Amino acid sequence: MSWLSRWLGRKPESPLPPPRPRTMTIPPDWASRPPYLALLQRFLSLRDARTGVPENWEPLYGTHPQKVVQGMLQLNVLEPASLAETIEYCHSGAELKRLLAERGLKVSGRKADQSQRLFDADPEGMRRLAAEHQIVRCTPATRDIVQSWLDRQAMALETTTDELIAALRNRQFKAAIQIADTWRDQRFELPVHPAQESMTIRAEPRALEERMREVARMFTLRPRILKGLDTGQWEGLHLNYAIWQLLGQAADEKCMPGFTGLGEMDAATVLRMLGFYANHQRELERWKPLGVKTARIACCHSGSCDACEALDGKTYTLAKLLELPYEYCTCALGCRCLYFPDLGV
Repeated sequence: MSWLSRWLGRKPESPLPPPRPRTMTIPPDWASRPPYLALLQRFLSLRDARTGVPENWEPLYGTHPQKVVQGMLQLNVLEPASLAETIEYCHSGAELKRLLAERGLKVSGRKADQSQRLFDADPEGMRRLAAEHQIVRCTPATRDIVQSWLDRQAMALETTTDELIAALRNRQFKAAIQIADTWRDQRFELPVHPAQESMTIRAEPRALEERMREVARMFTLRPRILKGLDTGQWEGLHLNYAIWQLLGQAADEKCMPGFTGLGEMDAATVLRMLGFYANHQRELERWKPLGVKTARIACCHSGSCDACEALDGKTYTLAKLLELPYEYCTCALGCRCLYFPDLGV
């Protein structure tokens, strides 16, 4: 007791109790909120609670995502894995074999069996190892809620794709753009990682008429590398490419049913070749007003065919520049050669 307390005749105050840890308040309607459903989607299978959600998702919740995960655990929306499951999740097959060998146990078998064997033989040791991790997953009830949300998203995309195909087949480009824009506006999008954001160039909004001309142009693209396609295949490919550009997702089965490939190129490769061709043509159109007179071709040396290798380093005037993707390419993944402008520096 201090001299002042004795002088005043007061008793010393009792120390304050330690503050209770604050818990994350989960909104009662979390099951209808896409940010929380997207978080729970990551835990449909076992995942580490401490690193299972990217930190850049914090703006979705107003707090660190790890606190949201802890709140979900407190509400029994998420549940911890068993100790054996935690050991299995956190250790590779080689590590499990090492742990088994150190204890003189049989090392063969599936990971689940190995983990259970370790836990049965050394429960205290396994508890110490498991304490370093917090592996969790959705409860069965939560899994049903999240899966229902995913099913609704898939159904919305399928409906939009069908409507978009109908509009594009009738060359109703304005309606097609409006259908795609409506779907994008209603779709939930996760935050982009800052590293990816820093490397992304945002396109300026364009007038509807300009966008309509661009979609119409997609149906005129015919690179020579795809000259083996027949009329019906061209229509399906152009349709698939337009959907890919408008929705960001291809619809091979709906637009190119029964497509068995063009040489070694499957539907995805054929679509990629058309996309490369469109990008190359836009690049050339952009260079001409800038005064570019010549360009050099560079091929991807990893797995390139002889025809592409022969183009590497060759320079042409823009008027005589060989078309890319190169029509004589026999690469399994299609031609990946690129143009590089000669800036005359």
